[in-house]
Amino acid sequence: MNAGHPKLLWLPLAPFERDGLRRALERAGLPHADVDAPGRWFWRFEENDVPVGFGGIEVHDEDGLLRIVTLPMLRHRGLGGAIADALEGETVALGCRVLWVAAGGEEPFFAERGYAPCPRDTVPAAVAGSIPPGADAVMMKRVG
Repeated sequence: MNAGHPKLLWLPLAPFERDGLRRALERAGLPHADVDAPGRWFWRFEENDVPVGFGGIEVHDEDGLLRIVTLPMLRHRGLGGAIADALEGETVALGCRVLWVAAGGEEPFFAERGYAPCPRDTVPAAVAGSIPPGADAVMMKRVG
């Protein structure tokens, strides 16, 4: 659990929930067509039994690609940070040592959490293949 959101609960996403995830990712401008591909782990996040967002990790050996989306009416309330904290723990449990993110205009958000900007050509090929070609900033954090 997270200190700022002690009732935040994350549950593995059931296969029938993937359509809702796709729509949320698409609306946020994040990759969404590949949510059923191997190596993708997704969770539904709730607080007080109310859905607040989704999060996921795409695993490539010791590298992970992070995806976070909070529901629009609940943004800017600290939930994204709580979701990021939860997913970082899951990332380590899945064996990743480095977590990558296409910041999508949210560089300050990720920088506050210890992510550092990095040149696109330093991203491992398997991870780079899932980052949208027009992504303006790629950031990384060592987690394990």
